[in-house]
Amino acid sequence: MLRIKSYLNNIVAKILFIRLSKNKKSYSNYLNKPRLFWGPIPILNNKYNSIALNKIGFDSKSVMNGYYDSINKKTDYDLYLMDLIDVNSLSFFDRKLYWRFSNIYILNYLLEHFDIFHIPYSGLLFGNSDFKYLEKNLLKKFNKKIIVLPYGGDSYQYSKVINESLKYGLMISYPKAGIFENKITEQVNFWQQYADFRMGCIAIDGFSLLEILPVNYLVIDTEIWQSKKIFSEADGINEEVTIIHTPNHRGFKGTEFIIDAINKLKLEGLKINLVLLENIQNSQVQEIMLGQADILVEQLIFIGYALSGIEGMASGIPVLSNLSDNRYTDLFRRYSYLNECPILSSTPENIIGNLRILIKNPLLRKELGIAGRKFAEKYHSYNLAQKMYTKIYDKIWNKRDFELWNYFHPLNPDSYNNQSPKIEHPLFENKIPEALLNTLNK
Repeated sequence: MLRIKSYLNNIVAKILFIRLSKNKKSYSNYLNKPRLFWGPIPILNNKYNSIALNKIGFDSKSVMNGYYDSINKKTDYDLYLMDLIDVNSLSFFDRKLYWRFSNIYILNYLLEHFDIFHIPYSGLLFGNSDFKYLEKNLLKKFNKKIIVLPYGGDSYQYSKVINESLKYGLMISYPKAGIFENKITEQVNFWQQYADFRMGCIAIDGFSLLEILPVNYLVIDTEIWQSKKIFSEADGINEEVTIIHTPNHRGFKGTEFIIDAINKLKLEGLKINLVLLENIQNSQVQEIMLGQADILVEQLIFIGYALSGIEGMASGIPVLSNLSDNRYTDLFRRYSYLNECPILSSTPENIIGNLRILIKNPLLRKELGIAGRKFAEKYHSYNLAQKMYTKIYDKIWNKRDFELWNYFHPLNPDSYNNQSPKIEHPLFENKIPEALLNTLNK
């Protein structure tokens, strides 16, 4: 009986797909700038990118399937999928069908109102169901463009992750993704094949094609995220040093190693205030980073840095995160801007030593904080989003014949990197050089 019901639902859904689209000659908006969709997963980067593109004249909207009320507000995003359709305006027949096939009506709305869809590998509305093919076919039929932006949970295939500790951290934080890896793989393969553009990032495991190679494509509003003007002279002896950490994914971030390191440093007699920022609004995080924090330890297991690290750099505080695995980092040193990044690479094995040095050397903290602010302004601001996505749209929408492989190549004189001064800082490959180390309090 259930199979028959499912079969009938599929037939009705396919008829609806055809009926809602057959009378539309074209949903395209080629005479004007493309209208931009960012979603549907409620991550703050969708909001920030949408605002950035709006500021240079695009009609851009963040459109979500919900929001995380522990860290976001509903007003963080422009629209929500289930609010797009005025059900009362539908015919009696469509009102009856809407509650069972709402995603089909929502897709029809999206086709009318947007031209370029920025989505994760988990897809737009239909996920890994059979209807993803119909969804893709309609997007292609009406000349819509799809840019896939991996955020982690949509694309990590654990058996393909080359760093074993990272794999284990992912299993601790997100065990279900390991159970359903085959579905994630199917989705990644699907959009790798059918997307119009595939964004790259430092988490390159499991992708067959990446068409632009930033170290990290996340951006924030660097006007709202102001840098501190007064830097603490505390050295853990004369005054307490405040260290913050955002442990929302503890296994993935190595939170237990951070807590253990700070406890051991306290036993050495150092005055340390550890603040764990978990399940609090982003606005509160901003206040604490700007007003209280001296050091941010972002993560020790994941290779790279994420939104918290960018917020820390924008706030003018030194950031520690794991940039130790050359199988990932060599690529981004050669072909992107990782060598300009002033994050101090830290692992469970060296976190105690790195923290001790930063605690005892407030001038080094200040130098790294100032460089971090400049790095955030150059590589994680609205200006970066505007220039990078405009280039991508020129390629896929305006059909300009060029490649973006070397858009961040440090040796390319026309790269984004070389349009402004190189970020100078005291680290070498995200480590403290021996010559500098010999001059510091240890």
